[in-house]
Amino acid sequence: MNESLIDKENQGKIKFLKIQAERAFYLDEFKERIAIALTEEQLTSGVVYPEIFEAMKKDGVAYIKMKREIALKFLKPYIMEAEKMNIRYTLVDSLNLLGDIGLVVVMKEAFDNDDREIVIKKIDERFKEVGLYPEYVKYFGRKICEKHYSLVKEKLPGYELKFKKLTIFNQLFGESCPICRIEKEKNKKW
Repeated sequence: MNESLIDKENQGKIKFLKIQAERAFYLDEFKERIAIALTEEQLTSGVVYPEIFEAMKKDGVAYIKMKREIALKFLKPYIMEAEKMNIRYTLVDSLNLLGDIGLVVVMKEAFDNDDREIVIKKIDERFKEVGLYPEYVKYFGRKICEKHYSLVKEKLPGYELKFKKLTIFNQLFGESCPICRIEKEKNKKW
């Protein structure tokens, strides 16, 4: 009988420690309340993830949390959007934090499903998953042809805004689509 009491006591302690470790990983928040997260590497890549903005638009968002040690220039787009949407944001000191999570969108209510993906995949991986070249990421802010612009718009809505459209006028002056060049190079190898 004593063994079962000790087991229950130890099980309770282990469960408590697991919950505390999980909270330390998610910027001192319970995993059940996290809608979406970014790693430090994703934040410092200089790429702004539109998925965060979409998550911030959902009903029930409580606030966003970000690691204070990350340079403000990388956090600024998310802070500005939070201010526009009147969403509270907090910078967290990372003395007692574990892992590499750099930003989380926290909901007021816990999610029922614990099997969901919380951390957004890296952008180049997302492009690969939908059948686009991962090299698209290298050309954010550049001009691409209508064909490739439409492909991005169709397969990864929101990311087409990372590009400009290449016009006929640009082509007359010798500008070309960098994705078309990659496509030609890859087709030569076959």
